[in-house]
Amino acid sequence: MQFAHFEFNPETDRLGEGPLSEVYRAKDLTLGRTVALKILRAHAEIDPAADQRFHREAKHASNLQHANIATIYEYGKEQDTAYIAMEYLEGRTLDKILKDQTLGYDECIRIAGQVTAALEHVYKGGLIHRDLKPANIMVMDNGKVKLLDFGIARASNESSITQHGTLVGTVLYMSPEQVRGDELKFTSDIFSLGAVLYHMATGSLPFPGKSFPEVCMAILEGKPTRPSEVRSGFPPAFETILLRCLAPAPEDRYANAEEVNGAILSLSRSSPSATPPGKRIKGTLYFLPMTCPDSPNQACHNLAGSLRKDLATALTKTTDLTVQLVEFDVERDKSCDFILNTSIRLNGHSAILELSLETRFRDGTTGFQHHVADLIEHADEDEWALQDYFVRAAARLLRKRLPELEEAPAPAIQRDEALAIEMTHRAHDILAKGTSRRLMAAMSSFRRALDANPYCALAYAGMAEALVRKYLYFDGDTSYLVDARENADKALTLDPECAEAHTSLGFAFHVSGHLTEAAREYRIALQLDTDEWFAHRLLGTIFASEGNFKKASTFLRRAINLKPTHIPSYDHRYSVLQRLDRYEESLEVADEGIAAARGHLRENPDDQETRLYLALLLARLSSFNEARKHVALALEKAPKDGYTAFYAACVFAATGDFTDAIEQLTRARDRGYFIAIELRTNADLDVLRGLPEFRELQQG
Repeated sequence: MQFAHFEFNPETDRLGEGPLSEVYRAKDLTLGRTVALKILRAHAEIDPAADQRFHREAKHASNLQHANIATIYEYGKEQDTAYIAMEYLEGRTLDKILKDQTLGYDECIRIAGQVTAALEHVYKGGLIHRDLKPANIMVMDNGKVKLLDFGIARASNESSITQHGTLVGTVLYMSPEQVRGDELKFTSDIFSLGAVLYHMATGSLPFPGKSFPEVCMAILEGKPTRPSEVRSGFPPAFETILLRCLAPAPEDRYANAEEVNGAILSLSRSSPSATPPGKRIKGTLYFLPMTCPDSPNQACHNLAGSLRKDLATALTKTTDLTVQLVEFDVERDKSCDFILNTSIRLNGHSAILELSLETRFRDGTTGFQHHVADLIEHADEDEWALQDYFVRAAARLLRKRLPELEEAPAPAIQRDEALAIEMTHRAHDILAKGTSRRLMAAMSSFRRALDANPYCALAYAGMAEALVRKYLYFDGDTSYLVDARENADKALTLDPECAEAHTSLGFAFHVSGHLTEAAREYRIALQLDTDEWFAHRLLGTIFASEGNFKKASTFLRRAINLKPTHIPSYDHRYSVLQRLDRYEESLEVADEGIAAARGHLRENPDDQETRLYLALLLARLSSFNEARKHVALALEKAPKDGYTAFYAACVFAATGDFTDAIEQLTRARDRGYFIAIELRTNADLDVLRGLPEFRELQQG
């Protein structure tokens, strides 16, 4: 049948229905695209507010453009019947998924990260969703999550519209204030979010009941069973987040979705998940003899022999693997799926166990597809207790690693590794030049690298860094941070010793304000590669923010030595040395940075980052006229770029051109550069803080 300019079969194209509307998969005859068509039921017109709520859903949702929110294309009426045409999504709603299976913790955390990213955008738009529930969360076939149904959403400054005699929302996930009928704030959605995440992660409702009044009373009592008592092995950090969301008093919850999203991001890398339920890895594992490379004494060999047998027994009992203790060269044997190499170093009552797990290529070629290596350290005077600890710890770790190897993609039969590395290096060179346009060009080069070799860990790590920069350059959209973490995770799955991937993970934590987690990732990167210059530079900025200028200076000096063409490192170190009262040394660093920048620009005159930081260094040394000339040239080269506008504002603030600084900050904001964090923390902007125009920028 045809309705307005849409065509669908009412029998076979029905996607769902609610009390007010029906949803169909339809073809937009004007644009030729498939849409989800939501049509207001005829009897809903009896309710005077139904049409108003329907229109309000279209209005609110259409103003929200986010990767994790379903897109509204159109609102209209056909013969007095209202409709909404929206993005057609292939997937299942979370409530249907939860009826069929219990999700693994990693999956729960991944979904939670995307839902909270969507809510953060909702709240920034001044809206309260008011009906968060699993049925309004779509998990698409590609893994993306979409927030749906803004039918009863309300702007924070909008009068309430309710149905007479009923509560607005779904009672199972309501906040106490929503049950009481109080005026709602953003923290009400935080409570509902906690209830949804609790249900998703435990498989049980936080406030169960056999009747409507019973559920309401349970919510008002505010005593949900701790998730760890409902489901064994529940990650403690995740439990802490859920219980804080479900705090009875709004002031005890997270203040906004940004805080929840940050908490979810911080725990996703450290989530102690085991193999997800229903996903049991099968196959044959060859367990090679355990060696004692640095401990030739008999005690070490005795421990190695016993430990190997006990660990093989533990793996047999707790996995679906066939574990075989073998003594031969497995390179000639293609019948195994996994290879386990182990070694142990015994020193008195302490020992270090090293595990290396590998899996065969899936394309039938010889060699090994991938490997992960881990170290376990422990000390105990009781040798039996020492052995027991290693067996339990190693079995637990291997159960986690096996799914990672299973999910690692099989290598392509034809790969151009040299081209992939070349394109990755080229992408980094482009990325370092600044501007939004070059960022997109760099991302294109990273994609070409992955086209040449889909298993290039360095390309995934570089793409992760680029996505973090995209978060900064494009309105602070946290979905880019989620994508950055996914790419860094892919890099680490392919190469657990990829230092750049840890740096990119740290960068994602860093820009979202989680400095402890960022510093941890930077330190891991430096343990893997002491020459990872970007980790040195970023760790230096963290120490500076914490007031540890001495350590900051050390790390920034190392960054300069490793990459002398990166001018921001000189600028950061100049500021650090100033704080240490080492003025002469700071001037020397500034002069070195200026000389390096001029030399680099002679060969790369289009490098915006270098030119803008050269202008900053010149301004710091009171060479104001030359600084202004370089800013003018940068603005001429990229007049519509938000990145350029922001750093031009920093230079103008340093030269005392406050009006120009405010103008460029405004342009940076209008062109998508995420200035919110910078307005709060950037010391270069301190001279502007007393200006009313600056305060307006902060409030806007």
